Amino acid sequence: MQDLPPPSAYHLRYAVPSASIIKFPPIAVQSEKFKDLVCSDQDRSNIFEIITTIAENNKLTLLLKQSYLKNLGAQINHVHPLKFLATIFTSGRLKGCLYEIFDDYFKRGGFMDGLGSHLSQEADRGKIEPFLQDFAAEIKVPIEGMRPYFQKRDWEGLVRFLLKS
Repeated sequence: MQDLPPPSAYHLRYAVPSASIIKFPPIAVQSEKFKDLVCSDQDRSNIFEIITTIAENNKLTLLLKQSYLKNLGAQINHVHPLKFLATIFTSGRLKGCLYEIFDDYFKRGGFMDGLGSHLSQEADRGKIEPFLQDFAAEIKVPIEGMRPYFQKRDWEGLVRFLLKS
């Protein structure tokens, strides 16, 4: 292998094209819409199973079903938290189950641990605000009432507000 001399100022000036000559295409900004966020029939079925199981069972039974529920949760981890909430708040049955969950400190804490961290993660990525208008329209709740909870990242307060709406 032959050792090459370091490039001289001549080489750098004339051999390397100027950045103004090289044109890169603009980076395409993907605009996702709320309706395009993934939540399949299987995802909705898993959400239904998780919420009803938590609501309808006592603490001991839930401890015994913990690995089953964690497995279901892992299967819906890709679902955006606003789609998750929309699935609950567009179903009378699931909304009723959420009342049951929120009446129990133990159940509410476990529910909010997962949901709150997922909402915060998406908020940090800037993936909440673009979907708020469509989320509000889907669950038929005025966006003005929800906005303060999103701004403060008061996720439990948000769910309580949605339960009252």
